[in-house]
Amino acid sequence: MFLAPGDKVTLTVKDTSGGNLLAQGLVKGASINAQEDQLQEQLKEVRRQIDSARKEYMQLMQSPNGKTDTAGMMARGKRMDVLFEKQEVMTNTFIDAHPDYYISLTNFKENLGSPVRDVAAAEKRFAKFTPALRQSSLGLSIQDLLKASAKLGINQPAPDFASTTPDGKTLKLSDLKGKYVLLDFWASWCGPCRAENPNVVKAFQQYKDKNFTVLGVSLDREGQHNKWTEAIEKDGLAWHHVSDLKWWKADAATLYMIRSIPQNFLIDPNGKIVAIDLRGEALQKELAKLLQ
Repeated sequence: MFLAPGDKVTLTVKDTSGGNLLAQGLVKGASINAQEDQLQEQLKEVRRQIDSARKEYMQLMQSPNGKTDTAGMMARGKRMDVLFEKQEVMTNTFIDAHPDYYISLTNFKENLGSPVRDVAAAEKRFAKFTPALRQSSLGLSIQDLLKASAKLGINQPAPDFASTTPDGKTLKLSDLKGKYVLLDFWASWCGPCRAENPNVVKAFQQYKDKNFTVLGVSLDREGQHNKWTEAIEKDGLAWHHVSDLKWWKADAATLYMIRSIPQNFLIDPNGKIVAIDLRGEALQKELAKLLQ
């Protein structure tokens, strides 16, 4: 729910059994919330489809027989990717039509991701918002995000870091300089990461003898060392691994502005970033272009 100074708000809740009163209720009198209602009405059907696909995905991940239906999860994952792309297009159309809406600015930032992939394009779109929105606290935070993201863009030097391997040794990203390195952020508890792992394994097996390797950075929590190493063994991840077991506060994750996983950076032998967030066939195509 969005509130602005001077709003007098009424929340009417018909069903209190759902837990989330805002989701079950009707908000009136909040000026910015009225903008949100406009957007949500346009997205209602695609959101329903996303929720359905996500529910099927979670059911497959939590299979009662203890076996994970990886193929089924990948299929549902691809379906969700298509739906999320459709939702993003619809949201961007709404944003472009309402550059004076605060809700447009909030959704613009949400869709930017972290780090922002195409800083130049984002800056061009950001410039279309009204001066008041650009200079708001949210607008200033977006400007900071764009500046920080520019340091993690294509052809930028990949920030170096050191972390701990499963056997307690220290490994630096720079120790792998001279090879193409897929810096892969994941975790044993991350269903989408585990579903993506077969694609990374396939790429590694195909190109490991062509000056290519992978450095997996796990966002597992403190006390989950065994879950981390068990996932490595179960998924057949025969490459370099590190983790400081700090969950989302992992030093490398903070350095690379990681807010969701799986996420990866492809780094060339000179230590420069050449691609970001390569998943599925996109990873195979990029490696084929660089290493064939």
